Amino acid sequence: MSEEKKLGSSPRNLAKRKVMDLLSRRDHSEQELRIKLRDKFSEVEDSDNVIDEAIEFAKDSKWLGDPQELSYRMADMLHRRNKGIIYINNYLREKGLPAVETDRALELEKALTIVKNKYDENYEFSREEQARVGRLLASRGFDSETVRKVLYEKL
Repeated sequence: MSEEKKLGSSPRNLAKRKVMDLLSRRDHSEQELRIKLRDKFSEVEDSDNVIDEAIEFAKDSKWLGDPQELSYRMADMLHRRNKGIIYINNYLREKGLPAVETDRALELEKALTIVKNKYDENYEFSREEQARVGRLLASRGFDSETVRKVLYEKL
């Protein structure tokens, strides 16, 4: 029997199917699922109960992971994209996930990688260019301590 015939086409079953579809593509936090389901099922009578039931279905099926673990996985993905800790924690907060701790050495390494990719190794930085580098790093979500270390100790 196909999954569609088992679940039927009631709003509750459609919501469960939507949760399965979303979670099959990538991990979502509970808050993300609620927002997406609310957009999809806002017209349905008793939509809050339908959404709650669909999320409970995902939890019972063990498809919805631990928020702390999901937070670390998303943070790791953003670290690989050379994003700063401020950016990472803002991103996690938007997704309804707990913040992660910062690793100063990793932050410094990522910031230096960004600068090295943009400028030659023996490049002489003027004051204006140092300010430009500082703004670049701040826009990538690096904290002021990391930016200061890069500008005044590493360049």
